Formats: sequence, C-alpha cells, structure tokens
Amino acid sequence: MNINKLKIGDKVQFAKNTYALVSRHEENISNQKGTVVNFSIDREDNNTHVWIELDKPNEHFAEWGNAVQFNLTNEMDGGTSIDYLKKAKLIKEVQE
Repeated sequence: MNINKLKIGDKVQFAKNTYALVSRHEENISNQKGTVVNFSIDREDNNTHVWIELDKPNEHFAEWGNAVQFNLTNEMDGGTSIDYLKKAKLIKEVQE
C-alpha cells in the first residue's frame, strides 16, 4: 500500500502477523480492520503520525481512542512500525 496517499476516512485491513506497539508491549492486530482518523504533524521534529482507529474495541488501545499510531517519517520517535502499515491492504478509499 502506498502510505503517502492515505486520507482520513480510508479503510484498511492489517496483514497477517501484524503487531502494534502499545505502551511497552506489542499487541496482535492481525487481519483487523480500521479507519484512518487523523494525521498529526510535528513540524519541530519533522515527524508525521497517522492514527488508525480499530473497528473492534481493544482494551489495550482504549487510552488512545482505540487507535494505533504509526510514525510515517521517523520510526525512532514512537509509534508502531511503518512496515506493518505498508503491508496492510486498502479496502475502501475515500472519494474526494
């Protein structure tokens, strides 16, 4: 998937063997679906995060609005590995 073309409202399905970082552990989100709900841009650190809200409630992500954060520009600055997002499948694209 071309992550640079993601838009708010796009629906994705995560691939098999996908793990999201939450606090200090990884949570299996394989095959789960979610919706892009936000892009966060930190101009000072030149980082862009994308937030994908999971369709199914997950107690581990409750503090984060049931969303997984991916850092698109600098993985070392927090968030789940962008490689997992690249392996996800776009299942519904928002029409502009």
